[in-house]
Amino acid sequence: MSTDISAFQDIGNATTTELRRMGGKAATLAQLLQKGFPVPPGFVVFQEPQSPDDYAPLLSWWNALGRFPVAARSSASGEDSGDFSYAGQFVTLLHIKSPDELQGAVKTCFQAVHRTSSKTYASHFDQPEIPMHVLVQRMIESKYSGVFFSTDPRDSSGTWLVEVVEGQGEQLVSGQVTPYRFSKDDKTGTPTGWRSEYLDTIVQWGLKVEKELGYKADMEWAIDADGRFWILQSRPITAQAAPATFRKTLDEELKRLTDLHSEDTAWDGHTFAEWTGVPSELTFDLWQQTFQENHAFDLALKSIGYEGLGHRTPSFSLLDRVFGRAYLNLKSLEPVYFGNSPYRIHPYPRPHLEFAWDKVNLKTLARAPVGVLKMAQVAWKIQTERKEMGLKAVQLAKSLPASNKNAFELLSECQNHKLDSQQQMLKDLCHQFTTEVMQSTFIVTLLIESTTQGILALLNKDIDKKNSEHALQTLTGPQLHTIASLMNQDHQSIQGSQTKWQSFISQYGHRGVGELELSHPRWIETKIPTPTKPSASRTTSENITIQELEKNISNLRRPIFVQELKELQNLLQIREEIKMTVMKPYAQIRWLCLAISSNFDLGNDIFWLTLDEILSLQPAQDLTPLMTLIHDRQNKTQFLKNIDLPMVFSLKDLKNVLKEDSSSQNLASLVKGVSLSAGIAYGQVHIVNDPESENLESWPENYILVAEATDPGWTPLFEKAKGVVVSRGGVLSHCAIVAREMGLPAVGEVRGASHIFKEGEYVWVDGNHGTIRRAD
Repeated sequence: MSTDISAFQDIGNATTTELRRMGGKAATLAQLLQKGFPVPPGFVVFQEPQSPDDYAPLLSWWNALGRFPVAARSSASGEDSGDFSYAGQFVTLLHIKSPDELQGAVKTCFQAVHRTSSKTYASHFDQPEIPMHVLVQRMIESKYSGVFFSTDPRDSSGTWLVEVVEGQGEQLVSGQVTPYRFSKDDKTGTPTGWRSEYLDTIVQWGLKVEKELGYKADMEWAIDADGRFWILQSRPITAQAAPATFRKTLDEELKRLTDLHSEDTAWDGHTFAEWTGVPSELTFDLWQQTFQENHAFDLALKSIGYEGLGHRTPSFSLLDRVFGRAYLNLKSLEPVYFGNSPYRIHPYPRPHLEFAWDKVNLKTLARAPVGVLKMAQVAWKIQTERKEMGLKAVQLAKSLPASNKNAFELLSECQNHKLDSQQQMLKDLCHQFTTEVMQSTFIVTLLIESTTQGILALLNKDIDKKNSEHALQTLTGPQLHTIASLMNQDHQSIQGSQTKWQSFISQYGHRGVGELELSHPRWIETKIPTPTKPSASRTTSENITIQELEKNISNLRRPIFVQELKELQNLLQIREEIKMTVMKPYAQIRWLCLAISSNFDLGNDIFWLTLDEILSLQPAQDLTPLMTLIHDRQNKTQFLKNIDLPMVFSLKDLKNVLKEDSSSQNLASLVKGVSLSAGIAYGQVHIVNDPESENLESWPENYILVAEATDPGWTPLFEKAKGVVVSRGGVLSHCAIVAREMGLPAVGEVRGASHIFKEGEYVWVDGNHGTIRRAD
């Protein structure tokens, strides 16, 4: 490469064009230095030098200033932005004193973008590979160092926060030590030799930085042995979840649920286990309608012989929004099966009917014989007509107009219509979907649930409950060859072939990743996938397990078990066959919405409107109120994404977690720390001491990562975790910043966290209050 000085630049003399090139970290420091802020002198290397001669301009600059010790840091374009800090993902090398050390440090910094943790971080946020530069600055030998936040990122106080450690600041960022803290109204001790004027200086310069840069800032600083103050780095407070608004949203949502439901209300999310994240407004609106009276779920219940929803208010639905997500209301579901009888649905460990003495009264006693008779009739009907009901469900799905059309035909039907025609088509299709289309799916789902419970009851007579459930999962896994597994095989076999891709799209183009969410694209809308390695073939270990299982079942029950298992496997295959069909009109609902959206330039924002709001759109309409509504809903969703609830829970559980309770019973199960990242998560404790030894492929969906401290090498584990608990580390630590960006609830300063919690126990992590509560 050329040794033209443009390859390197003194940050004190950088032009506007060079500032834009040099990456967030260096550009901000250059801007501050040029405005007279106390920033150490430095230069930026724009391109990786290819030979020792290429370093001549750097060494000349260094020699001219006295060759003081320097520090080298990676500075990437887009780093230290308000959305993505890349906290700790790149490299910082200190105490560089010789030309050889400098050359090695620059090379190491340029290679930082290729580290596994950096790639994982970028992949998590769908960020492309970014240009890398290197910032070299005078090394400040810190007596004290730390960070200034112009507003506390943990709470709603709105005041500044200062964190301080003795010595170099890297130990603060890495989480190796827990810092001293100062705020406007509070402090947690003081370091040895600390002077009050140091704090005054930090706050004064910090507020000046905020004013100069025009945003809420976190500023890394140092005070040297002579008491001189230096600014080492400044950036926007990353991924700040607006704590005041966040907590207000939580309080409002809890109040809404408390006003609507009694404390013993429980919710079940198994029906929508495939539904990741918070559904958009239209998606939830549509599915909520399917659980209303005389809609698909109600009609499916009645066709099997259950009571059904009865006469409720027109807007009543069994499907509730709980902190944004979709859950079936188990309390509302109780009378749906057998009417007003002395039975309730017990939520744990999986919802099931049980006799309820507290519901015994004259009315329920009078109703009890009818309820018992109803149970017997439904059980007999399922046992004797299950196969026929499954076949009828398939026929019902195949009778749909869209069933025999390929993806290209389905998409074409949604195009080239006027607005009023598009809206009428959407209205008709949504009504059909919520009444007729989903009815077949619900019938088979109810049959599967009934058959599953029957098999488990049978297995429990010869095998313990835990092994019964594990065995059933094994029996209904690799043994099945559903249409969904064939689709996945075809998808994997594409391997870059355009011909295979077109064939695949024709047959499966109406499907897609995260397809229950209407705002997600279908495969026909996407590009040909990148070739992937074929998945490993299955072993026969599962078959051996099945053979051993049959040996453990009594001779009397074995033939019943074998027959019931065949019925269950058949129903599971039928369910996937039906799903392949019902997702066709569902995809058309998406495409019609996009067609309507094109009339108003709404793009994907249209999915944040309800069906009625979409049908009410008019040409030349002032969209300002709607856009405000859309943005409010989207912002609320961003907050609610930080809430991760278990599959089954009660309102009482939520109140215990969200409301600080000082009762002795609750304090006994409560562990307090410091809030690092807002949000709430429920999951299973996994204690990690060495991230390199972790097999991430084997991690389940609900792990709470517990560790002493974390550094950038832990980033891949963050992507898998639901929440984080650490013993050490402050608000500026890698753990805190990356957790806030990824929307992970995180709690720090939990002394001996890896000893307090047991591997595998279930906990609630409350990043709002900085607490961890053991689940009951």
